[in-house]
Amino acid sequence: MRQDIRMRPEVWISTTTSAVTFENNTPGGQWEHVGTIDTAQESDLTKNLQVLLGRRRTAPRLPGFYLSGDPESPWVQGVKEDSAGQSPFWIAIDPWGTMRASIHGASETYFVSNEMATVTRSLARRTPESHPGLRVKSVMIGIKVKRNDYGLFTPRVHE
Repeated sequence: MRQDIRMRPEVWISTTTSAVTFENNTPGGQWEHVGTIDTAQESDLTKNLQVLLGRRRTAPRLPGFYLSGDPESPWVQGVKEDSAGQSPFWIAIDPWGTMRASIHGASETYFVSNEMATVTRSLARRTPESHPGLRVKSVMIGIKVKRNDYGLFTPRVHE
C-alpha cells in the first residue's frame, strides 16, 4: 500500500525560531498549528517531501504552495484580514500528519524551512478549491518559500 495516499501533512508556523523541541506530538510550544496540505492539489510540494523521505530522487523547483488553512487558527484569521501585514515565518511540516501512528516505522518528523516564508496573494497557478468532502472548509493561503544552499527544508527527526 502506498503510504502517501491518505496522508494530509500538518503545518505549523513560528515567527520567532526554527528550533524544534518535540513537545506532545508538536514541533514545540513556539509553533502554531495553522492547517494541512492537500497532497492531491499540491503535487510539487508532495514530490519535494517525498525526496526528503527518501522515496524519490528528484522533485520540481518549488516557489510556493497553497496551505489548506484551519479557519479556527488565529494566524489564518489574521491572514484573511490582512495578508500583506503578516510577518515572515518559519514552516514546520509533519509529512505523516495524523496518520503517523498507523504507519509502521514513522518517526516524529518535521521538515523545517531553511529560510523564512511569506504569505503571497498569488502563485503561478490558481488557488485550488477546498476539498468538497471536508466538514469545515479550509482557507486557502498562498505561501512563498525560499531556497538556500541547503534546499527548502531540513528534516528534524525525533528518534
